[in-house]
Amino acid sequence: MRPFMLATAGFMLPFAAPAFAAESPEGPPSPTAAASDPETAKAPKKKSEWEFKPRWRLQYDFAHVDGPAGLVGTGNSEEIRRAQLGVDIKMPGGFSARIEGEFTADPVELVDAYLAWNGDGINVTAGQHKFFSPLDDMTSDLNTSFTERAALVTAFNFSRRTGLSAGYVKGDFQVNAGIGTDPLIQLNDVDDNSISAHVRTVWMPQLGKAKLHFAAAYHWRDRKDSSVVPVRYRQRPLVHSTETRYVATPNLLADREQTYGVEAAAVNGPFHFASEAYWHHTSRPAGSDPTFFGAYAEAGFFLTKGDSRPLKGGQFGAIKPKKALGDGGIGAVQINARYDYLDLNSGGVVGGTQRGYLASLVWTPTTYLKLIAEYARLDYRNAAIAVAGDRDYSVDVIGARVQLTY
Repeated sequence: MRPFMLATAGFMLPFAAPAFAAESPEGPPSPTAAASDPETAKAPKKKSEWEFKPRWRLQYDFAHVDGPAGLVGTGNSEEIRRAQLGVDIKMPGGFSARIEGEFTADPVELVDAYLAWNGDGINVTAGQHKFFSPLDDMTSDLNTSFTERAALVTAFNFSRRTGLSAGYVKGDFQVNAGIGTDPLIQLNDVDDNSISAHVRTVWMPQLGKAKLHFAAAYHWRDRKDSSVVPVRYRQRPLVHSTETRYVATPNLLADREQTYGVEAAAVNGPFHFASEAYWHHTSRPAGSDPTFFGAYAEAGFFLTKGDSRPLKGGQFGAIKPKKALGDGGIGAVQINARYDYLDLNSGGVVGGTQRGYLASLVWTPTTYLKLIAEYARLDYRNAAIAVAGDRDYSVDVIGARVQLTY
């Protein structure tokens, strides 16, 4: 890794400073001396402006894929989906930082590595972080309704990037914009890294007891390495533990990418709804310029009294059971349904279409434990993988997850 990259991550970890900030040059004051001084004894203890909060998550997934006889990629699969460890740091002056690593990768990859500043309705972030991707991606993977996000998120290559972003919030409105390049781990892979620009606006009005969410986003990327590194758009059958992709474009040489979409969501007590539609336009130096499309709509309902799905700040938050298991209740139980559509056929490029019909049961016994069971029926047309010469068929998928987090 280049020296400047190490500096990017390193400047966020001033661990030595807070340990001595409250001490005198001679060391910490004596507790006995403090107690003997009436004025000192009466003075309230000053709360440290430095805070360190560890964070970790562990997700174990199981999946079974069933399709026509002879279709590759069917059968059972399992994996540790995520094993992440990191720390949130709160600093004086409105500054904060986060550094978090993914330990299932080899070598270990940085997930988040950024420094942020929050003022009066204004925030600025520098480093590797999310650049205002779709609602289903802005929502933490800890808080999604299914084991995997909507097909469009992965297919259109939304990912964390390294760069600088800023946001402004006033009342029900929020706008974020930023300029970035590739993720940290990719900055040494090619001589000329990409440049991207991102903007997302959100309106979050209250209608009676219902919390609403409307948003629009635009992403532009200049692929500087397009002449040597092709791009491919593809998607797994809505579970991650299998490597098979039944919808996938061939390798494409692409100069620029533009992605734009709209979002809508609502929460009213135990009920929630979310839907998004995104278009991904690819500019190529030769041949046609295809525009691919993805969309989904989902609805969910809590079976346990008093539980609801938080919707705030342009994303869904963590479910906190009203009555956790062991505290007079069984935790939060939620049922969800989703229709998921992905079309990778455009401008002479044939990658196939995927229509998904999904249902899930989510049990959150406590804030730190979550279990998901789901079923999906996937219908394919012009699939990238043929079975007995046929590229139109259906696949059934069963998925499950055990999730621990802190």
